[in-house]
Amino acid sequence: MKKGTIALDIDGTITNREHLIPDGVVTYFENLHKEGWQFIFVTGRPFSFAMMALAKLNFPYHLALQNGADLLEMPTKKHVARSYLEISVVEFLDELYEGNEGDFIVYSGYEKGDFCYYRPDRFSLEMQGYLKEVEKFSSSPWKPLKTFEIKEQSTFPLIKCIGTKEMLEAFNQKLLPIEGLKTTLIKDPISPAFYLILITHTNADKGIAVKTFMEKYRLTRPLITGGDDNNDIPLLKVGDVRIAMDGAPDALQNIAHIIAPPADRMGIIDAIEKVT
Repeated sequence: MKKGTIALDIDGTITNREHLIPDGVVTYFENLHKEGWQFIFVTGRPFSFAMMALAKLNFPYHLALQNGADLLEMPTKKHVARSYLEISVVEFLDELYEGNEGDFIVYSGYEKGDFCYYRPDRFSLEMQGYLKEVEKFSSSPWKPLKTFEIKEQSTFPLIKCIGTKEMLEAFNQKLLPIEGLKTTLIKDPISPAFYLILITHTNADKGIAVKTFMEKYRLTRPLITGGDDNNDIPLLKVGDVRIAMDGAPDALQNIAHIIAPPADRMGIIDAIEKVT
């Protein structure tokens, strides 16, 4: 008998400091699934990076990648929905970014190899070292370019701006009025030195992703949602029971019903136990 649905962010919500799901959480989720709970994982990660965390799960689930740009049924990888940006957005951002420190990177999408297009000479040596670390989580080598004249494809799931919190807060204000874009400023889950602006199509939204899965697959309520950063606000808002991780921004904690212990203490177990 189906008991309900659990929709969770990955990084900082269910992963440890190695960006993996601890074995204790894996076992707990498997037991919940056997009891009748369905799972949705909703992440800002690309496919290859998401699968590093989810590889140990041995039950079917639903997966929203890059804040909902791609929706998949797992483990079959059946495609459910897509919301991508046009190449014109890349060209527009290139002009808008002029004068700012650093640069942005453009994700190809999982069907193209899950790599990034990027311009190495726009980044400092420190930032180039950071990008090499991020590249390790891709299934294909990144493509260095001099300009973003990308001929291989015309649509993209995600653009990511990288920099300091202060610089990105100012740049994000320039992006907010632009129709058709959704932007979210978050802490970088890999390096505490940087912040990110995640830029997606307006329909690539964690809340929309969960609603799409709930309706298409007639998933049952109650719906438990959980996350740890600003891009999880739409995710929490669609939940009947809302979990924010300890240390999450105030904007997320203020709409949560439960504040869970940190992810590196497997706090998501403690939180879900309270409501199941």
